[in-house]
Amino acid sequence: MKIHKDNFSYSVLLSIDQGKSKGSGFRLKYKDFNFLISAKHVFYDENDKIYGDTLILTCPSSPLGNGTLTFEVDLTIAKIFKSVTSDVCIILLGKNQHLSTPSGHLKHETGDHKRPATLELDGAISLVEQSAKHFTSLDIEATRKLNEIGIANEVYLMGYPTSLGLTNSKYFDATKPLIRKGIISGVNEKEETFIIDCPSYQGNSGGPVIEQGEDGYFRVIGLVSQYIPYETAWYNNRERIKNVEVANSGFSVCVPIDKIIELIEQHINSL
Repeated sequence: MKIHKDNFSYSVLLSIDQGKSKGSGFRLKYKDFNFLISAKHVFYDENDKIYGDTLILTCPSSPLGNGTLTFEVDLTIAKIFKSVTSDVCIILLGKNQHLSTPSGHLKHETGDHKRPATLELDGAISLVEQSAKHFTSLDIEATRKLNEIGIANEVYLMGYPTSLGLTNSKYFDATKPLIRKGIISGVNEKEETFIIDCPSYQGNSGGPVIEQGEDGYFRVIGLVSQYIPYETAWYNNRERIKNVEVANSGFSVCVPIDKIIELIEQHINSL
């Protein structure tokens, strides 16, 4: 079974205060609300201070390649919530107005656009540019929790690795996500995270991770938090000099969908 083409449009490009902080994210439909999901460190520094006042949210079209939609988010008034225990942040984008009634589980539905809906934007969100007619938000039925994912199952990492210098390259379109394929390498039950063998780079943080389950169905299982570094050290005994180099190991730490749902449920009654 091939991954559905709608899945390629899940990830969105984030830029705070003209690139002071950049990252990836995705939109999630949950109980008639539409949320932007990303990693907390994309929005907040080590002192828990937000990086800026304005977020530009660039959403690829569905199907991918037919334009974009660009939203501006006023972070001074947006309904933004961050997790205390995990690298997760959510922003309310608005409410979904469904255009059809679900007839069964999402995985049994057919067509290019499943569960079509219109989006009534929150007051902090404004549409500033539109060259696409459709974009895709993740439905909560197309997710899988930490205790359900399978070690060695194939996964897809989607996002915008802006640190690769793609913006000035004629060979890449920086407004479109890049996709990597790997497997689930391990689960850390104590920390409630999982590891994938896909390297991630600056800009990938917050992007969705999609697992192909044993039934062939593709589900979002979490978001990218950070890569795992490895350390190489050499010593000059004569001069007593130590040099340490840190590089990307090719493994990435991910936060499961459980922590995203937990954060939403903590605040949904206040919306």
